[in-house]
Amino acid sequence: MLNLTRRAASAIAAAALTCLAGAVAAADLVLPSEVAATHWKTRYMNDFAEEVKKRTGGAVNVKVFPAGQLYNDQDAVAALGTGAVHMVWPVAVRLETIDPRTGAMNLPFAISDAQMQNQCFNAGVTQLMSSYVEPRNLKVLGFLRTSDLMFTFRDRDVKKMEDLKGTKVRVTGGKVFLDVMRSLGTSPVSMAASEMSTALSQGAIDGVFTSPAGWAEMIGMTAKYAWYVPGLSVATYAVVVDKAWLDKLPEAHRKAVTDVMAEIAKRQWNEAIEEDKKMIAKMTGQGAVYRTADKAEIARWRAQAAPVTKSFTEKYPDVARKMADLGKSCNAN
Repeated sequence: MLNLTRRAASAIAAAALTCLAGAVAAADLVLPSEVAATHWKTRYMNDFAEEVKKRTGGAVNVKVFPAGQLYNDQDAVAALGTGAVHMVWPVAVRLETIDPRTGAMNLPFAISDAQMQNQCFNAGVTQLMSSYVEPRNLKVLGFLRTSDLMFTFRDRDVKKMEDLKGTKVRVTGGKVFLDVMRSLGTSPVSMAASEMSTALSQGAIDGVFTSPAGWAEMIGMTAKYAWYVPGLSVATYAVVVDKAWLDKLPEAHRKAVTDVMAEIAKRQWNEAIEEDKKMIAKMTGQGAVYRTADKAEIARWRAQAAPVTKSFTEKYPDVARKMADLGKSCNAN
């Protein structure tokens, strides 16, 4: 009888542990994206999924849905907190719909590769931007380098600022980008990345403000001409997570998610710079024309963009001051 009692107690305990393990393991992380499965961002998402699975013993199952299979990025951000989506890596301009102060990241000539490779500055600006979205129960885990963006056109060989006037240019959205484009005399058009190549080929837009990867992998020779103003717009992807979902994870699993993301963000910046060079070489190798503004032209663009920055900093002086203080304290100006 005693042995039977012990066996019964052991069975009950084992069943309880099994139930508990099942409850802990039930943690799907749904990660949608609008970029193609071949885009470099998808590769990093898959790396993230594999490493999180490894470090959590499969307890956190990251499900990546590229190419708009589930949501485009804008709709995915809106779905955070509903349980349908747990993490999104949208272009940082999407954060402006949550809090306009995050637009400080998107101002012309606002951040540089050197600053974001400074870990003190990078960590500080990530924490600052996250503080603006956390009241919406979201959290920014880091920023990935999209590119130092450039203009691509179907049939316009741009050589100076005036050549852009009167064009319809696709941008990723966000008030800051729209204001910059308007200041240049263009008509900005906001649309999903998956739509821009078709819109360009059909003449609905004249050009696209994009990255070399976007040019090479999503647009191709539909845009034969590219115009690059160094430093104009070092664009980023913001890694945004449902904060309530993240906070509910067991501590070890939460640490795995945040640590893996931090490691990817740290190495990705240099890798993205090198990838840009490869994509530009790929396009020019196919006969595309790639032009870069000289120092005098860059100075003209800085002067043209200055009113946009001034308007923003006057409206949001607190974030402008904190960004400047970060630059000084991290020796990253």
